Amino acid sequence: MKKVLFLGVTKYNLASDLHLQKKFEGLSAQAGLSKGIAPYVLAKGGFCSQRKWGADFLLLPAGIFYWPLAFVAAFWICLTKKMDTVVCQGPLVEGLVGTILKKILGKELIVELHGDWGFKKNLSKIAPISLKNADKVRGVANYLIAKAKKISPDKAYYLFPTFTDLDDFLKEENTSFQKYILFVGRKDVVKGIKYLEEAYELIRSDFPGFELVMVGEGLPAGKLPLEETRKKMKDCYCLVVPSITEGLPRVILEAMALGKPVVASNVGGIPDLVKDGQTGFLFEVANSKELAEKLRILLNDEKLAIEMGQKGREIIKENFSNEKYIDNYLRMINQ
Repeated sequence: MKKVLFLGVTKYNLASDLHLQKKFEGLSAQAGLSKGIAPYVLAKGGFCSQRKWGADFLLLPAGIFYWPLAFVAAFWICLTKKMDTVVCQGPLVEGLVGTILKKILGKELIVELHGDWGFKKNLSKIAPISLKNADKVRGVANYLIAKAKKISPDKAYYLFPTFTDLDDFLKEENTSFQKYILFVGRKDVVKGIKYLEEAYELIRSDFPGFELVMVGEGLPAGKLPLEETRKKMKDCYCLVVPSITEGLPRVILEAMALGKPVVASNVGGIPDLVKDGQTGFLFEVANSKELAEKLRILLNDEKLAIEMGQKGREIIKENFSNEKYIDNYLRMINQ
């Protein structure tokens, strides 16, 4: 069984994260990653060293000292625990650390692509180093793999999404189409919130019964626990994702699993999920007027919204189960 070090910047809470349990240990009849590998996880989350859910976690405080500490810890883990493979969550700083571990200790290197690294101008030049030294590259969307292949074509490439616990979303039956448009995300310029607000202003007088509800850190409804966010999502009329840049947004997967149509910007990995005119609508990035037009069509036709939502739900059922993710991941590592 391969020993695998997962290296990234995600902040974990081992006391309450059921998502992690399903990913590494699994629940009931479904097995997690630990059925086929021995996982070690180095990430953010205060300071904690704990074995849980079939994995060994070392969590370090976030901040300016995270990467110096993480490098030393990763080197120590690889050396003393005899890691076979290092999986880096991205091609930037974590990818560079992984490259050094490969060069010095001879570890297999897998670099993951979850979003467009080009938006981080001060770090983007690191990405080609990581990609050229990787043994395998995994992307969550087609456009990321296409971009990486231009830099490093002769690699083993794997395409599958981020682990997203969709089982509870797919089991949800008590959904409705109430009169509110939903946005879920953080307050960040790359999320394109201003274009959604502009579009809403263009249509609100024609749809006085519809509200715009924005959930997330720094937004009116604030950041909500996953369960509360799901409650908001299961009763929304549609989800809007107006991002300027994206990988493969988890929130779209969740909304589609609940049978909701999605109106989203035509960027990144979004077209892999949202099929224009079938499971929702796509619009040009930063084009508030086109977004307003798409919303106008959808809000005028509830039957269309329901049909689009049902088509999206079927796509999620067929392609994005937890079991499929685990199988894809273990196949990538063990090939």
